[in-house]
Amino acid sequence: MIQKIIEGIWEEVACRADELAGHRVRITVLDDLATPEGKTIPNYLLDHDAIAYCEREADDSITLEEVRAGTSSIKDSMARAVIEDERAERF
Repeated sequence: MIQKIIEGIWEEVACRADELAGHRVRITVLDDLATPEGKTIPNYLLDHDAIAYCEREADDSITLEEVRAGTSSIKDSMARAVIEDERAERF
């Protein structure tokens, strides 16, 4: 296997377990606000309103399986789906 870097939250990496089974892996746990280069994100680049909104709307009772089931019908990228939903609301 060619050496590759896989980055994401644990659930995203764990989804690739079949691909990685039997191979040596190294896992590095990153700081929440660290960039891949190890630098922290400057405060002025953070969208504090969006972060606050996400914290208010978070629902820990929703399981990863429910999220996967809810998003499994999206045939394209998630970004495109969000853009289409927002456009539909405007027009």
